[in-house]
Parts: sequence; C-alpha cells; structure tokens
Amino acid sequence: MATFTGFILVGALVADAAKNLSREALSESTARQGYTAKAEIGKCEIVRPRHYSLVSWFDAPLPDYSFSIEPETKERKIDEVLRRLKSGVDNIQESQNFREFLLTMSKFHDYSIGNLMLIMLQKPDATRVAGFTTWKGLGRYVKKGEKGIAILAPCMPPKQTKVVEPEDEEDEGSLAEIRPIYFKVVHVFDISQTEGKELPEVEVPSLTGEADEGLFNSTLELAKLQGIDVSFESRPYQEPAIKGMYSGKTIWVRPEESRAQQLKTLLHEMAHYYSEGVFRMPRRNAETIAESVAFTVGAHFGFDSGIRSFPYVALWAQDKKVLEQNLSDIRKVSTKIIDALELKISRIGVAV
Repeated sequence: MATFTGFILVGALVADAAKNLSREALSESTARQGYTAKAEIGKCEIVRPRHYSLVSWFDAPLPDYSFSIEPETKERKIDEVLRRLKSGVDNIQESQNFREFLLTMSKFHDYSIGNLMLIMLQKPDATRVAGFTTWKGLGRYVKKGEKGIAILAPCMPPKQTKVVEPEDEEDEGSLAEIRPIYFKVVHVFDISQTEGKELPEVEVPSLTGEADEGLFNSTLELAKLQGIDVSFESRPYQEPAIKGMYSGKTIWVRPEESRAQQLKTLLHEMAHYYSEGVFRMPRRNAETIAESVAFTVGAHFGFDSGIRSFPYVALWAQDKKVLEQNLSDIRKVSTKIIDALELKISRIGVAV
C-alpha cells in the first residue's frame, strides 16, 4: 500500500536536492486543466552527471522476504494461542473481500524515496497516489481542474555510451565514458483528487470496553523495570488512526482510547521494544510481529484483542507466508514478555 501520511523530510538540504534533480524536467512538463491520459507520458531526458548522486533515490529496492524458522520447541499454552492467531488471520486473508483489496493495492506503485519527497513537496496530505490510467482502471476519475503531482520515472533508451567532458576543472582535458541515465516527468494524483467507485477496505476496528487492570498495571510495571517511560499525554495533532508509538526508551499511548485499546496498544509497543531493542530483530516485519505478540500475550492472560489484531496482522503480512515465517520470532518475544509478567504477578500477588 502506498501511504505517505506522516512521512518526514530529512531537512531542507534533501528537499532542495530532490528539486534540483527534477528542475530541468519539471520546467517543461506541468499539470494542465482537463487532464487526459495522453499527458501522463513525459519527455525522456538525460540526467546530467552532476546529479548522478541523486539517481539512487529513485530506485526503490524490493523488500527482503528471506527468513529462517527456528526448530519447534516443546508445546506449551503459547502454541495454542499462536494457532488461534494464525487461524484468525488466515480466515481474513482467504476472504473474497481481502483478495479484492490486495488486487486493488497491487495496482499502486511502491515509490522511491526521491519520488516520495517530490510528492510531499507538492501535496503533503497525499495518502494514496496513482496515474490517470490506473485510477480509471479502478473505476475512479480525476476531477476536472486537478493538478497532477509531478514525479520522475526512469527511461529505458537503447544501451549506448557517450563521451562527456568532466565538469570538475581539476580534471579538465580528461574524458570519461559513461552510459547515459534518463528520466521523464510523469504525473500522479492523490485519491482525494479523484471521484467514483469506492476502493475496497479491510476494517481494523478499535477495541472498546474495559481491560483487566491487573494485567494493565503489571505491564506498566514491566515497562518501568526496563527503563521505559510510558506517556499518556494528549496529542491532538497526531493522526487518530495512530493509537501509540515506541521510540528508544519511550512509549506513548493515546489517552482518549478505551482502556481495552490502551492495553492492547501498550502490549503492542512493548513488543516493539523487546523485538527491536532487546532481540535486535530486523524491522522488515516489525508490525506483523508486534501486533501478533500483543494478541498472544493478551490471550495468554484472558484478554482477547482478536477483533482488531487479526485484520491488522492480515494487512501487514498480506502474504500468508510472512506470518508463518515470523512465528518463531513471535513466540520468542511473547514468551519473554509472558514469563516476565507471570514472575511479576506472582511476586505482587495479583491475579490476572
């Protein structure tokens, strides 16, 4: 899914560099009133050597889905909970609605860092972007008068070499043989600039109601023992969809949510701490692991967050193999948290 809300630019220097790479091309191709599909194709232009250092920003690498699975360990209660997790996620991923959702999402590109910068510079509130033709294929149409968001797409001219004079005066007189690099300007539109058929969505509901205060307080105590500062301060500027956040030794939980949602969020962010801060697990599937751990730990103590966790994990995993390949890490983190909570609960005599 291509989403840009909350994307942070890395300073004015980076923004200027992105604009510098595209300035020559953008000057010859701007969005027009009454946009047509034909205008989506821009002129293929060579990238000057002085801009070569920026080219890598427009070549997004594919995700790394190579994982290893640890050998099975002795069966315990956690294994039954993990089976419930996998079954719940599988049921969502096998539904017709989810297949339609994935089919739709596959039509959106994963944009390179350079193009993300260009999108944010031109339309900071963009959430999902695609070209004119892609939107048309999805049953949506660009509204009349909307201006396209200019990004750069690589051109694939015939393989050739070109001799150029170096720009560095110190190397004057020497020649360099290079393969020309070309880009063209194309235009994309945010979903807010279109109208028509609604896109399929997978609902991830918030949890409502009360939570076991014993488990809640024990989790807070565990965080404190780990040197983590848990904040419940109000952040009205933060997107409502973001229920919490983990960073270093700090966890933030949205105070306006129900107690049940707060507990699930606290477990989720603690899972981030253990997986990333303790076990140093790679971030490639951090959300899949964190939400799976939150469900597993909660279910172990009788707190069921499946109504939110199952669709959340389904969305982040998408491919069923992703969840399966991360089960050993989910088990490892869940066991660590469960053992720590059980020890703390037994010491203070709180039943959960």
